[in-house]
Amino acid sequence: MAAPVNRSREDGSVADRSERTSVVATSFRTDVLDTGVIHDELNRLWTELGDLPHGEQASGEIVTESHFGASGLMRANTLNLLAVARNEREAALITQSVSRLHDFLPSRTIIMVTRQPDEIESEVANYYDVHLQLNEQHTGRDEPALHFETITITAGQQDAGHLSSMVSSLLAAELQDFLWWPGDDFVNHPLFEDLQQIVDRIIVDSAQLGNDASGVAAMRELLEDDDSGAPLIGDFTWLRLGPWRQLIAQFFDPPDVQLCLSSIEELTISYADIREDGSSGFASALLTVGWLASRLGWTILDPLEKRTSGGWSAPLRATGNGPVREINLLLLPDKSPYARFSLRHVEIIAGGEHPGKFRVERTDADDLVTSSETQTVPFVSRMVYAKRPTNEKMLGEELQRFGHDRTFEEAITFATRLLP
Repeated sequence: MAAPVNRSREDGSVADRSERTSVVATSFRTDVLDTGVIHDELNRLWTELGDLPHGEQASGEIVTESHFGASGLMRANTLNLLAVARNEREAALITQSVSRLHDFLPSRTIIMVTRQPDEIESEVANYYDVHLQLNEQHTGRDEPALHFETITITAGQQDAGHLSSMVSSLLAAELQDFLWWPGDDFVNHPLFEDLQQIVDRIIVDSAQLGNDASGVAAMRELLEDDDSGAPLIGDFTWLRLGPWRQLIAQFFDPPDVQLCLSSIEELTISYADIREDGSSGFASALLTVGWLASRLGWTILDPLEKRTSGGWSAPLRATGNGPVREINLLLLPDKSPYARFSLRHVEIIAGGEHPGKFRVERTDADDLVTSSETQTVPFVSRMVYAKRPTNEKMLGEELQRFGHDRTFEEAITFATRLLP
């Protein structure tokens, strides 16, 4: 194993809480990933930073004492975050997102980068590149900076299968373990399957699955695991839909408008068509249907069917609210840049004794426009500020969720069963 190189220290005062810095860091390349060496190097970095632990630690053991060290440095004591990247660009996205978190920082972030064979020079194909760094976040108040760790391990695809067993011994003890997989390759990936066995919660972004119906359907397996110890699931796509769900629900707050729920006949959703990066709003459309159906007691008559003109259609049956009736579902791709990762519009049409029309539409990157009209309420429209959340905002929200999100689970279960 090569000796660690490139240790650096970056000192400086930071007043803005939005600024985070790498305080000390070290990098090395090795043909054998020895977690004991990584522990030793982390302890050395803490010592260099001045956070001398009480007593002496044995070689190869990481000091997990949190909050304040002997030198008064405050250390995060929250959770372990595992993250998987397919390339250096995704690794940089993960590092940047974690560094920008505000109120809830992982104690230790372990980033696993799985390089593709054609991206690896032959002379380094059998080596692991390891980068360790201690970071600090300044609150901008009269409080000490908060310190946390980042471990980045880069390996070739041929070594990816061993990463799960290797990183498990790097997890700080007595903390919950979260896995963030931002890419689209988590479905049926061997490393993903292995890491499920050692984490408490998984965070994905189903928008990255694009228009792959089978990929979205595979998410059902994550929820239908009979093992009570199976990890919980979080989805960035579900978080992006938060304003949409809130605005749709608000349509039906007035008692007289609630009657329209018992006469819904049509549901049309336009979603972001697939982009160059492979993402789309297809999963967003499915989750929206799943949310409405699971809340209102709808059932599936036939699965989704592809339309020759594009998009999907399916008949649903309403049984839980009012008379039994059929609901026509239409999902349409939309090429508008405003629909990125998510939806362009949702339109609900009620008929019968309680007619009404309800619509939410994204008009630009920051705003949603709602409109509604019923027998008792004349046409009304309003614009609502609803900027798309950033990765760090969504990650921060998911890292603070330790229990089940039953509404999401019921929505994704319905949505995946709707797929052919």
